[in-house]
Formats: sequence, C-alpha cells, structure tokens
Amino acid sequence: MSTLIRMLSALLLAAFVSIGPAVSAERHVAPELEAMLPKSLGGVALTIESQAGTDLMTNSAAFDTFLGTLGKTRADFTLASAYAPGGLKGAAGIWRVYGADSSALMGAFKAALQASSNVPLTIEEETIAKHPITRIGASGELAQGPLYAFVRSNMILFVQSPDPALAEEAIAKLW
Repeated sequence: MSTLIRMLSALLLAAFVSIGPAVSAERHVAPELEAMLPKSLGGVALTIESQAGTDLMTNSAAFDTFLGTLGKTRADFTLASAYAPGGLKGAAGIWRVYGADSSALMGAFKAALQASSNVPLTIEEETIAKHPITRIGASGELAQGPLYAFVRSNMILFVQSPDPALAEEAIAKLW
C-alpha cells in the first residue's frame, strides 16, 4: 500500500476512506492542487502527492455516499496530500470534486465522516490563523487528532493534527 494511501486512511478515518492500492503508479496527477499544499510543517519537509479518483480503490459506503450526495462519481474526484513519514503529527490535504456545488461540500463531508465513525463526532465552527474553519472531532474522537476543514470553490481543504500549533501553521499556509 502506498504512503499516500496509508496517510489518507489515517487522515480521514480508515473506515471512511478505506483506500486500497492505486490502480496507477502515477502520484502527481494534479500539480495545481499540490502547489496549494504546504511544503513544510513545524520545520519538517512534507511529501506531496496527488491522485485521480478513478485511481483509488474504495470499499467505503460513506465515501460513495459523499460523492453520490453531490451527484458525482470518482471520475469527478481528485485529491492531494502533504505529509511527513514518521513522527510529524500533522498533515494537510485537498479533495476536489469537479462541478460540485460549493454550498453542499461541507455538509456532505461532515455527514460522510460521521457515518464512518464509531463515536459521535464533535463539530464546531472556529477561527484558526484568523480564518473561519470547521473543526471535526475533539480529543479522543479521531485517532490522528481533530480535522480542520474549509471549502474553497469545488474543494475541501483540510488539516489533521492533535497539535494546535501545527494545525494553525497548516491552515495559515493553506488559506
């Protein structure tokens, strides 16, 4: 299983994404998304990759419902992620759904995350790095820490970290 796939599984709840090995070895299909991601967090250089939705293998009803709620399929989906193998407790990502209604993205995202979780997730609107974000999860609810997300156009940009300073740094760089 590729590092990107392991990272996404951890980043967005293994039960939600359940991504298996990619069909294609190509990991840079969306350089425009990769360019939006932070190159480093906490002074640590990040690995940046992207994949087309058609290259992902999923067995997740929550993921399929996320796309279906938006009237879209994996052909309309692209993702990018920035992470550091090893000890850094923070990562960033972007999910782009071509043609999606931006006003429906966050609701579908929150519903899919909740549907994939075994515990009720705390969802709060907050300001981090002087920007409005949606925090999904509280201490102990998600294995990799809270997820901080916001919508821009047809994309959900997000950070996951139990470290508030890393989360703030990543949000500032994503914004």
